[in-house]
Amino acid sequence: MKQQGGAYRFLGLNASDTATGARAFVAHFGWTWPSIADPRRTLAHRFGIDYQPAVVLIDAKGRFVAKFEGAGTAAGWNALKRRLRTS
Repeated sequence: MKQQGGAYRFLGLNASDTATGARAFVAHFGWTWPSIADPRRTLAHRFGIDYQPAVVLIDAKGRFVAKFEGAGTAAGWNALKRRLRTS
């Protein structure tokens, strides 16, 4: 996974698109982190994700920290990062 800012990493979870559509979406935005397919929404459900976009924070020990569903803002992302740092 590509490390972001030296402190955290991104992993995309594709639970809605076809594989072709997901690749096109990732390419359009120039994302470089990995994106995995979840067509049956197995992982999405494991994390309680019902809507997209969504962010799930998992700490370095693999523990669930927090989740956020919906369009993000800079203030929202910073609040999530603070939660991750204090977990």
